[in-house]
Amino acid sequence: MDCGAFDSGFCIHPDGKVSPCCLFDHNLFLDINDLDWKDPWHSLRDGAGCNACRHPGPKYKDNFDSLKNETYAIRYLDVRNNNLCNLECTICNSYYSSKWADRLGETKFVSTDFDVDLTNVEHIYFAGGEPLINPKHWQVLDSIIDPSSVTLHYNSNLLSIKNIDIYWPRFKHVSVNASMDAIGPLGEQLRYGTKWDKWTNNLHTAAMYAKVTVNPTISVLNIFNLKEIEEWSEYPVVYNILAEPDYLCVSVLPKDLKESIEYIPDNAHLRSLLNNDESWLFPHTMSFILLQDKLKNTDIWSSLPFEKYAIQEYMRDGI
Repeated sequence: MDCGAFDSGFCIHPDGKVSPCCLFDHNLFLDINDLDWKDPWHSLRDGAGCNACRHPGPKYKDNFDSLKNETYAIRYLDVRNNNLCNLECTICNSYYSSKWADRLGETKFVSTDFDVDLTNVEHIYFAGGEPLINPKHWQVLDSIIDPSSVTLHYNSNLLSIKNIDIYWPRFKHVSVNASMDAIGPLGEQLRYGTKWDKWTNNLHTAAMYAKVTVNPTISVLNIFNLKEIEEWSEYPVVYNILAEPDYLCVSVLPKDLKESIEYIPDNAHLRSLLNNDESWLFPHTMSFILLQDKLKNTDIWSSLPFEKYAIQEYMRDGI
């Protein structure tokens, strides 16, 4: 695969494994201690892990066209080195959230302390977990010799924004995808642990120091409320489309529910999923939502038009 990620990309994942980019096949991730830094991805250059860039249309590898090197040097750093998080989002799991790991009694990932040469770095992307509570995030920023030549990009829930006023103005450009899935009380329940007023205040504060977009992840949980988000937001709305877990993907909705959606953003991938019929998973969807509400004492169920299907399922098999 001819991709600049093999020449200049470095992504570290919550479990401490590494890859050239974030979309690389997770089954082929490497151990950071096994890398030959002259050409760390030499064993991966056959492209076996590059399936995400084999679909028609724009490809993630296009972002790396300007980052090709004759010899390896990190120009694009992707930091998601632990799952430390302050939320239990309904669409998330213990791999990406320590809060979920705590609830499920699973092992948290210990923050991987990596030390790499960032002399040539131009772009840094922080995700998580929640990057703004990740100690390594601040260490990376402190290590940059010339911040004015480096761009920062974040996926963040913005519930902790301490020190952004000190750090972000030093950098060439900062952008933030602010994670949210709905407004008001429903937003607090879908991103469990969020305080809506605090989140909106922090969003406006972050916009003083960064280019901010509102970043909902479209799933069965909010597909009926997207127009409300767009009408509320004074910032650009940029959607993620959920693929996993599959029982929360919009493709599981029965046909008449899909037809009842009043507003669908102009997104080819979303429309493709809505045209795909995986409604056989819908009973699992309903069970999952009811379990979530019971587990967290929330009421996501009442915001969704699923009641008649639950009754039908109960009458046929029981939930």
